[in-house]
Amino acid sequence: MLRLKRKLLIYLAIVVVPLSAASATGEQNYHAQYKAYVSGLKIANIDVQFKLPVGGYHLSANAQAAGVGRLFSSSSAESHSFGQITNGQLEPVGVSIAWKQSDEIRKSEISYTNGAPSGFYSDYALPPERQPKTPVALETVGRGTNDPFLAMLGQISDDDLSSVCRLPKRLFDGRRLANLRPQKMQLIAADEHGLDVAGPVVKCETKWLPVAGYSEKSMQNAGEFDTVSIYFARIAGTDYAAPVKAVTSTRYGRFTVIADKFFTSSETK
Repeated sequence: MLRLKRKLLIYLAIVVVPLSAASATGEQNYHAQYKAYVSGLKIANIDVQFKLPVGGYHLSANAQAAGVGRLFSSSSAESHSFGQITNGQLEPVGVSIAWKQSDEIRKSEISYTNGAPSGFYSDYALPPERQPKTPVALETVGRGTNDPFLAMLGQISDDDLSSVCRLPKRLFDGRRLANLRPQKMQLIAADEHGLDVAGPVVKCETKWLPVAGYSEKSMQNAGEFDTVSIYFARIAGTDYAAPVKAVTSTRYGRFTVIADKFFTSSETK
């Protein structure tokens, strides 16, 4: 069961990460709600909040076991990602992640210098079977990585929604480095996708590819991670897109995350 929970947390980290642009006139607040399912059975609720001051961002996400997920775990997780926005690009400053397992609360933190990871702390010690085959040297990671809760940010170029699927992503959680590589994409018109969101969506087929920091067994089993189908929609009034739905197949069944409430916003002067 612990192995199942670890796998599901990986999938959640891959698919549940939306973002938006800051207003030039004041702070904008965005809110979305997601639900996660395995084989049609609900396992978690995910609440996402954004505070977007001028020139910066602060994302918080809270995941709680729900439905049949409560039968196996009372776990919860909360993340905070914050930084600055320069010329439309995100430059991280810090990330903190806390999770509850049984009666214990654990936390991890990543600090950045000029957009590159420069420090990592965690009070969770990996068990022997999860020790990495090839550890990641922090000083070699450099700029341009995404933490697990920002990795699915889609920046729209030239008003073309499909542009969010064209570039690979680098994912780093303080210990593990991976690539998210787009495989193919399909633009679906507003009257054809059947999702509860206005406007068109783009379906992006994405492959998770581990690089370093994973156990030998995880590296050997990387092939079991099927391509993830992510449906991106534009966040109204911005040049950014976020997942409205994500689906993949696992050994435990079909894993789905879907927006129960897509992004709404209010501006604070």
